[in-house]
Amino acid sequence: VEKKHTDDCSFMAWGYNPYIAEKSTYHGAYLAVVESVSKLIAAGAKFEDVYLTFQEYFEKPRKEAARWGKPFSALLGAFKAQKDLGIAAIGGKDSMSGSFENIDVPPTLVSFAVTTGKTATVTSAEFKLPFSRVIWMRPEYDADGLPVAESLLALYDKVAALTKAGKVLAAYTPTYGGVAEAVMKMCFGNGFGFNFSEKVSVKDIFKYSYSSFVLEVTEDVDCNAVIGTVTDDGKFTMGGESVCYN
Repeated sequence: VEKKHTDDCSFMAWGYNPYIAEKSTYHGAYLAVVESVSKLIAAGAKFEDVYLTFQEYFEKPRKEAARWGKPFSALLGAFKAQKDLGIAAIGGKDSMSGSFENIDVPPTLVSFAVTTGKTATVTSAEFKLPFSRVIWMRPEYDADGLPVAESLLALYDKVAALTKAGKVLAAYTPTYGGVAEAVMKMCFGNGFGFNFSEKVSVKDIFKYSYSSFVLEVTEDVDCNAVIGTVTDDGKFTMGGESVCYN
């Protein structure tokens, strides 16, 4: 049997934040789509030919308008995200039986994004080199706190171009814990630390920042969005204070 080699691969990612969804199912579903797609871009996938599938799980609606409104609002948010990004969900599963006596599940719409690509473009999340610069690239956000579609698509193109040019050493898109969580996880893999720039605040690094990207970049990247540098001391430093995790 003749052995052959392939460098084709599949990219898969998910998105969902129950704390946002319980406050607004519209925002929760919209950002679930954005999160899942952004994770693909951070992993080195191309935006073209991305498809979605949804997993939906809600409380029993009974005959209460407010309960019926939750899945309806979530589907509107997911639909708007698909329209804005120009991508489609091609499958999914839903359930409206998430209640037992007086206990209800949180409103749930999990977005799964999938596509294919080449292994050479895959970018892992852990920081690779001490003393390299780290940038934070963000889209514009509207009055409702959602990313502006045109700005987000342009950002996807910028990140993809940097990745293709070999200028991105590590990439992560912030989720639950914002930039602070992203930087911590990116450091843990190789035991690095991080020194935050004076340009960023505690509020900046802990707030939700879905659809943004934290990138470790090569020295030839010209960007004013530097938020800090990787260190080799295993410490997280900000404003003169340090926390060591070793």
